[in-house]
Amino acid sequence: MKCACYIGDHAKDDILTRIGWAGTRIVQKGSFQRVTHVEAILEEHEDGSVTIGSASLRDGGVRVKTVKLNPDHWIIIDVPSWDAQQAQRWFADHAGEAYDWRGAFVTWLPATWDREKQWFCNEAVGASVGAVDPDIHGPSQFTSMALSFGRDVTREFFTAREQ
Repeated sequence: MKCACYIGDHAKDDILTRIGWAGTRIVQKGSFQRVTHVEAILEEHEDGSVTIGSASLRDGGVRVKTVKLNPDHWIIIDVPSWDAQQAQRWFADHAGEAYDWRGAFVTWLPATWDREKQWFCNEAVGASVGAVDPDIHGPSQFTSMALSFGRDVTREFFTAREQ
């Protein structure tokens, strides 16, 4: 399965959303501190679009949608040991569950906050593939973890969609 890690600038978001993303970037560490959101790529389509799953505050919680990803804003990681069908089932079972903004906030702190039936982005993606304690990672840590098990396929992914 592939996952997509967002590295956009959030310039078009409202002020409260931009403040949230800025806070996320401030507390993240490592090579991927600019990653602010994570999606599971559940299905790739002939027209270049993909079906993605995650939890999004903007979209009201756990959801699946079909989009075309902008190559200027995404890192694509292929993790062969992660099963897209398992992830699809997880997202179908959890669709509509609430966004866990407190849980996302707590990833900034040396504590945990695991709320049943509430999820933030990389917690949902991690849970969908069976990751242990997905609630303790922020987006940058999740990106590093995914790259530890897989590889960056960003260039190949977007090149294949240009044809």
